[in-house]
Amino acid sequence: MRMLGWLCVCSVLCAFCPAIPVHSLEWFTAVVRTEYTEPLTNVTVLNTTESGSYGDHSPKDSVQGLVGFPRDPEHLEGCHPDTEFTVPGMAPGSTEAEDAQPWIALVARGGCTFKEKVFLAARRRASAVVIFNDLKSGNATVPMSHLGTGNTVVIMVWYAKGLEILEPLRRQIPVKMSISVGTRHVQEISGQSVVFVAIAFITMMIISLAWLIFYYVQRFLYTGAQFGNQANRKETKKAIGQLQLHRVKKVEKGIDIDAENCAVCIENYKPKDVVRILPCNHVFHRQCIEPWLLEHRTCPMCKLDFMKALGFWVDPEETLEVPAPESMAGSSLSVGTLSIAQDDNRSEINNLPSYSTEDSLPHCNSAKDDAGETTALLDDPCVEDIPEEQLRPSGSHTPH
Repeated sequence: MRMLGWLCVCSVLCAFCPAIPVHSLEWFTAVVRTEYTEPLTNVTVLNTTESGSYGDHSPKDSVQGLVGFPRDPEHLEGCHPDTEFTVPGMAPGSTEAEDAQPWIALVARGGCTFKEKVFLAARRRASAVVIFNDLKSGNATVPMSHLGTGNTVVIMVWYAKGLEILEPLRRQIPVKMSISVGTRHVQEISGQSVVFVAIAFITMMIISLAWLIFYYVQRFLYTGAQFGNQANRKETKKAIGQLQLHRVKKVEKGIDIDAENCAVCIENYKPKDVVRILPCNHVFHRQCIEPWLLEHRTCPMCKLDFMKALGFWVDPEETLEVPAPESMAGSSLSVGTLSIAQDDNRSEINNLPSYSTEDSLPHCNSAKDDAGETTALLDDPCVEDIPEEQLRPSGSHTPH
């Protein structure tokens, strides 16, 4: 819905694009005319080129006067506060007199800001400042920002043009310069371009916002699933504790401990092995079946959900419902490698006590409630202390 709203806004803006005023950027070139007389030949040298451009904050006026340059040839940038200017054709010190004729300062680019150059030259009563570009720029000029320099005319000329003007000045030949406004250049920025940029920006913002929302929703769901899994594992751990425990005897009716083994570890049962009896009457080593049940919650052989069989509530989306196998009366049920003999009335199996780690040893399990899940289920030292009479009444058959 938000995306649709933004698209509607953009459509409205595009519809009114022709009514949006057109903005423009403009600048003016400067026509520079120089004139000087060679003293040896008495030849007047004239040169006129449109080689300059006015500064952004310069008045677009015409100006003329003799050209001066910094007296120190090593610091032609004119950035030092005590910079002195030499104006060939004018008496030394007369440049700062109130009735002095107009003169134009010629300085090199660099060393300080354009504004500082203009201020220092204006303090020496220069009516205009000509800044020649650096060597790497070639025959090019750059926009100049010098806000607050008043009525001082400021232009930039090419590097070659600056050296051309500087050459006779170094020979102390007076150079007269006139600056006039040249061509007006305009770069138009339409309202449609502004709207296009705005739409692109808004689109990127929407995409970024959608990605962030998706990312944090995924993190929230993952965190919730983690908490849910912890709660389910605690419930599974509690159900495992209610399964019957039995200790295998060396001689026991219906069990051949030399031939039968656990279906999980494929190892033969040994005397005094502690086994778990599942509701489906399948039997496994305790240390084998408990980690399996903690992860899968089903019998490895018949896929019975032992938690459902014990009456625990189970999320239907997490487990596959498999019906428990029905025991046939008067038959011998094969349980992997351990066989449980059953008679017609199944008296021995039905009379098997339902001991669990919670019922027989509440003090041991309660001490391990906060321990790791596998440790709490497997490493129970109290199992070894359970009398065989409590694990399984003497004379009863070993279920499998």
